[in-house]
Amino acid sequence: MAATALIFISIGITIPVLPFFVTDTLDADESAVGLVFAAAAVSAVLCRPALGWIGDNRGRRILLRLGSVLCAAGLLGHLLASDMTSLVVARLVVGAGQAGVMVAATTLAIDLSPKGRRGEASSYLFIALQVGLGTGPAIGEGFRHFGADAVWIAATATCLLSAGFASTLPRVRRRSSNERAADGKRVNVDYGVAIRIGLLAGLGTLGFAGYLAFLPLYSSEIGVASTAGIFLLASGTIAIVRLSAAKVPDRLGARRVARASLVMLTIGFIVIAAWHSLPGLLVGTVVMAAGMSLLVPSLVLSATAGVSEGEETRRMSAFTLFLDLGAALGPAMLGIVATSGSYATAFAVCAGAAGVALVLLLRWVPARSQAG
Repeated sequence: MAATALIFISIGITIPVLPFFVTDTLDADESAVGLVFAAAAVSAVLCRPALGWIGDNRGRRILLRLGSVLCAAGLLGHLLASDMTSLVVARLVVGAGQAGVMVAATTLAIDLSPKGRRGEASSYLFIALQVGLGTGPAIGEGFRHFGADAVWIAATATCLLSAGFASTLPRVRRRSSNERAADGKRVNVDYGVAIRIGLLAGLGTLGFAGYLAFLPLYSSEIGVASTAGIFLLASGTIAIVRLSAAKVPDRLGARRVARASLVMLTIGFIVIAAWHSLPGLLVGTVVMAAGMSLLVPSLVLSATAGVSEGEETRRMSAFTLFLDLGAALGPAMLGIVATSGSYATAFAVCAGAAGVALVLLLRWVPARSQAG
């Protein structure tokens, strides 16, 4: 959790600064902001097959350290960026590192959790992620007074600290591929479940990714000077709900919890889109964040149901791929919609994506299913 939190603190540090760096320093528009945020997710998607293989064959701890170092290298690249091309390259490196951290951390959480408590373990891990994304922007706001360079340096140092924590993690004893072959067991990875459940997670995450990317610009439009408190409200809501309800997905079943989460996501984004003011933003943020809190942990539980040894990291690699697709499409889509229309329309699109996920969940996941 500490290693994961530090990585996402470093990502969060850049959030309140990056949109203005693109629009003011590099003199680009809102669609370019979406492109910059999307670039990290594109590289995360492209490197997924290699990450799954590294995690299953070389170890989760090595993958976690590698991801942390790559994030640090990419964030250091922000310091050297002088145009959109160099910034996009730096974001591609960050995306590869962030993907490595996500795949390794989620699989380690499953490895280290007792049977029947995987949903709880995933909830705790994603608390770390949201705490990072919530506290990071507040830190970034503070460093922003010293200039963008100070922000990039602080984010880089945080990633390197995460790599140090990753080095202290235990080695999980895995049977080698030769040992499994000696038993006559060949691993055939079932990607179908991971793809279907991952698509639901990606649709739910799409809106949240866009919310993170464009909250600073939207808040400025409605007269809110600082977004640190709003980021903290979102991450705090997610952390509190996940901490207090960590055992709920294991007890009630993934389908029931995911259904409630998607309903709240839809309502939260509708409120933000329709109530164009600070009160509307605050109310919508709380409802949306409450929905986001248990969506991914419950879907992780569903995606890992019946997973076999040697398949774990690759199954999670396929599942988390859709989280990155959501992170890529969210800012890119909202950037286009915001440029041609309005932020209200963009957040209405987020509500629509969550609604589609709800319909697909009811069709794909049987009501009798508890783990999935």
